[in-house]
Amino acid sequence: MFNHKKNNTMSVSAHTANINTLIGEGCQIKGDVSAKNSIKVEGHIQGNLSIDGSVIIGEKGVVQGDVRCADLIVFGRLEGNINAHQLQLKQTAQTQGNIEVQTLQIDPGAVYQGTILMKAHAGSSINPSKPPLDNEVA
Repeated sequence: MFNHKKNNTMSVSAHTANINTLIGEGCQIKGDVSAKNSIKVEGHIQGNLSIDGSVIIGEKGVVQGDVRCADLIVFGRLEGNINAHQLQLKQTAQTQGNIEVQTLQIDPGAVYQGTILMKAHAGSSINPSKPPLDNEVA
C-alpha cells in the first residue's frame, strides 16, 4: 500500500527518446530557432524558440528568449516568457519570465520569477463569475 508511487507526471526518459535535435554543451546559437519536432538544449541559445513538439533544457542548458512549444521540461536556465501546453520546472531549474500554460509542475528547489497564467483545457466548462458585493442582491 505504501510502496506504490503515483506517477502522473511527464516521463523525462520518454521525451528524450523522441528528441530530433540536440544543441550540445559548448554550442552557442544567436538567433531564433524553429522546428516541427522536439529539441534538447545543453548549450546556449540567445533567441526565441518556436517548437511544435517538446523542448528539454538540460542542466547546463541556457535559453535567453521566449519559448513557445507543446511540452517544456526545464532543468537549466531560461530567461524569457513561456507559452506551453505542459510545463515542468525541475529541482535545478531557474526561470525568469511570465508563464502561460495549461498544466504546471514545479519540483521543490526550482526557482522562477514572473507571473503564471493557467489556461483552461479545451472543452472545459469553466465559467468564472464575480461574487456579489455585500450591498448587491445575487
